[in-house]
Amino acid sequence: MLSMALKPAPSMAADDIHAQLRLRMASFEAFVAHAPFAAALIDRSGRLVALSAEWRDENLTPNLHPGEPFSRCLMNREDVESLERCLATGEPFSRYRAQAGHDGQRIWRSEFAACRSDEGVIFAVIVTARDVTGYAQTALRAERNEQRLKLALELDDLMVREIDLKTGEVYVSGTCLELEKWCLFDRDPLEIVHEDDRERMAQIMRARRDGEAAVFEFRLNRDDGVETWVRSVGKRFLGADGKPERLVNLFKDITDRRRQTEAVENLAFRDPLTGLPNRAYFQRKFQEAVDASEMVGEIFGLIMIDVDHFKDINDTLGHDAGDALLRRLADVLRHAFRSGDTVARLGGDEFAVILRGLHGEGDMLRPIKSLQDLLRQPIQHGGRSFSVSASIGAALHGDPDADPHHIFKNADIALYRAKDEGRNRSILFDPSMRSALEQRLELLRDVRAAIEADEFILYYQPVIDLESGSVAGFEALMRWAHPEQGVLTPDRFMAAFEDQDLSLKLGEVAFETALKQMRAWLDAGIEFGRVAVNISAAQFRSGRLAEEVQERLARWNVPCDRLTIEVTETVYMGWASDVVSDTVRKLHAAGVMIALDDFGTGYASLANLRQFPIDRLKIDKGFVQNAEDAAIVKAVITLGSSMGMKVVAEGVEDREQLEALAAYGCDQVQGYHFSRPMPPEKVPGFVGGFAG
Repeated sequence: MLSMALKPAPSMAADDIHAQLRLRMASFEAFVAHAPFAAALIDRSGRLVALSAEWRDENLTPNLHPGEPFSRCLMNREDVESLERCLATGEPFSRYRAQAGHDGQRIWRSEFAACRSDEGVIFAVIVTARDVTGYAQTALRAERNEQRLKLALELDDLMVREIDLKTGEVYVSGTCLELEKWCLFDRDPLEIVHEDDRERMAQIMRARRDGEAAVFEFRLNRDDGVETWVRSVGKRFLGADGKPERLVNLFKDITDRRRQTEAVENLAFRDPLTGLPNRAYFQRKFQEAVDASEMVGEIFGLIMIDVDHFKDINDTLGHDAGDALLRRLADVLRHAFRSGDTVARLGGDEFAVILRGLHGEGDMLRPIKSLQDLLRQPIQHGGRSFSVSASIGAALHGDPDADPHHIFKNADIALYRAKDEGRNRSILFDPSMRSALEQRLELLRDVRAAIEADEFILYYQPVIDLESGSVAGFEALMRWAHPEQGVLTPDRFMAAFEDQDLSLKLGEVAFETALKQMRAWLDAGIEFGRVAVNISAAQFRSGRLAEEVQERLARWNVPCDRLTIEVTETVYMGWASDVVSDTVRKLHAAGVMIALDDFGTGYASLANLRQFPIDRLKIDKGFVQNAEDAAIVKAVITLGSSMGMKVVAEGVEDREQLEALAAYGCDQVQGYHFSRPMPPEKVPGFVGGFAG
């Protein structure tokens, strides 16, 4: 039972899990070895790992050495079973035992506490021991009956206070004058409680029943400013008439123990990079919020935060820049939210915030706006300045009949929507989002299956050169040959292009299919000119796109001057613009033509046009088909001509549009006026029969 199998979390590789546990175990071993109190560390198999100096000095486990089963030093089977439960389930345990010494019998109190990983896996148990001999002797002298002595021993108290509720007479044990100074009150017991803990203590007192003991841990209300934590057990004893007769409280100063616990918790519940609470602590605080919601109807909110394009930051600027960004974001989160809110790093670039005691959506939206304002400030690192944005999903739990744990899924759905709508924005969950997400996920599953089934094909739309009146080339356009719905255009599966993994796979399908077709046309002697293939941002992220394109061209024996790659403005101007720029320069130098697609719909500037090697400017069809945009079309054609670029107009559907473009000096056109996109087998006939 002492041997436990560690199951890796789905989001981490097994090797990473074991590496994390080894690091965590080493940290706890170092902590125990240097602990200023008696402590021992037991591994998950129940064997002794480390002892503190005080433990050795007190000879608490004589003849027991590291590596040996700790159960050898336990007094009885009950103690062994308690240790096994602590290792298996995390159930804490405490016990008293007497030890004979040269100066008489001594009484020790030992406690077992489980150590957990971020994923909640128990990997060790810390055993602490405290000498309570002096207290026991004092309590024996001070207590007036066996019942008071037993209660004091069980709770390891230092001071006893008893009030006769009928006469008002107060008895104090006199065992700790410092506590006695701050633990007496006139009328209201809450007088001795620090104001920040008072409401919490009041709730516990209201829930307490007569005749039952209640445990309190709080800071004392000291006017000298010294922070003092006490643990108190209070019980109202009933008289023969069934009414409260005596109130007995036992107090213990736990300030040192509290600080020791905080030190241990800093190892177990703090993210070492950002100093924020980690996932384990977050889950604990979330359960507290759920409990408060169920008990008193408290409204709470959950905010999920992901850094936009974090992988690109690590890949292009280095992991040290990524770490700097995460630390900066942690500082921003601390400033954006209240001190009582739980701000945690769940892992990687994932952060989450729990907001308690809300009155409505406004209480959650205000700090989100503050966060977005703070994120606009650039980060300085390594002599460079760069900005960061985040996608934010938020959800509110205010329905007492709803399962509060669904708030996780709701916040995730809102986060997904924020990413889907272009990132760098916040979305508050609405129930309608759930069905939209389910439809999207179903579509993505279908696309993955369709890729495996080779259902994606290319159609080709001709590009006509106006000066020569000939076919200058074709643009390869993706189609889905759906087995039930027929041939589908990209607008029917656009969500797949917004998914990085699927966008990359579809891009590879398009490129391989186009090269295979070009090789077939070359072998057949078809003069097709150039074929333009669209390249997505996902394809650039590897950093090897230029090499991969040239390798594939060589493998299919297709000359570089037969290929045009089309890149949109948003890809050029995206986060990895340096990578995109280097890639297109290499391809341009190799003879591949570079076209800037949908020009005018994004935010490319004249400076960008000079910076990048662009051979073709493609005017979006929205401008071509709107007569009111004629001035824009003329300006783009003039701009392209002045910079030595050919200008291609998309979406030409009638002769009037064609004549206007020719009059403006447009170089090439494509659209339904000449041909709709066609399957590859129709291209030879179109080329052979085209008469201008």
